[in-house]
Amino acid sequence: ILFKIDNGSEDAERDLEAEREWGTEALRLLSNYFKLEDPRRVKPDPVRREMWVQANLTSNYDASSSANSDDDDVFLMRGIIDRLDLTRLANGDVGLRVTDYKTGKAPNFKYSRAMNKKIADEAMWQLKIYALLLREMNAAKASGRSNNGGDDIPGVDLRMLRLLYLNSVSGQGQYLDFDLGETQEERDVVLNDVHSELSDIWRSIRELVDAQDPTLFEHCDRKFCFCHKLRPKFEKGTVFER
Repeated sequence: ILFKIDNGSEDAERDLEAEREWGTEALRLLSNYFKLEDPRRVKPDPVRREMWVQANLTSNYDASSSANSDDDDVFLMRGIIDRLDLTRLANGDVGLRVTDYKTGKAPNFKYSRAMNKKIADEAMWQLKIYALLLREMNAAKASGRSNNGGDDIPGVDLRMLRLLYLNSVSGQGQYLDFDLGETQEERDVVLNDVHSELSDIWRSIRELVDAQDPTLFEHCDRKFCFCHKLRPKFEKGTVFER
């Protein structure tokens, strides 16, 4: 229920026009989904839906080094995969695919090849994290260190990532696929780089927390982000020193 001015009172006026627009847009996105795929053909129905994935990642990981230790400090990374599918690969083999729904618009690849690749890589980063966590969960289970479930997952390679956008600049739904690599070595290169990036982010967070100085935080480059509005509250002489 949408209100023109939601002041919390019982006599707040409903915005019926806004509700109609919201409902119409939701139906359009749903229609776009059915144009992209027939859910009856997603077999086996799919492998998993809304699957929790989590792993303890080493905080000092360096993808370029072979001297990483399992005894390093770790941090817990977790997430929820929208869908885990079986898919037929180009060579005829069957592999696993992580599928993630997006109600926003698909990237518009109208720039240079290098810029388009950067945009695609950034869009896929979340799914690469899921793939990394699945790999770590399988490794922990194989070594007897953990059993986080997944006994019903087929023993085939996790190969593909898919962003299923329900909207685009054309107004239609659109896929964006990414192949992690034909061999395990190729896939490990991609996922190890993601592990290294996550470790860098975690160490940066820990350093900021240990410094106990909120003015050290460097804000993101998204102008709409709320962090920019918070900045003045932590200037010296205000909340920070009280």
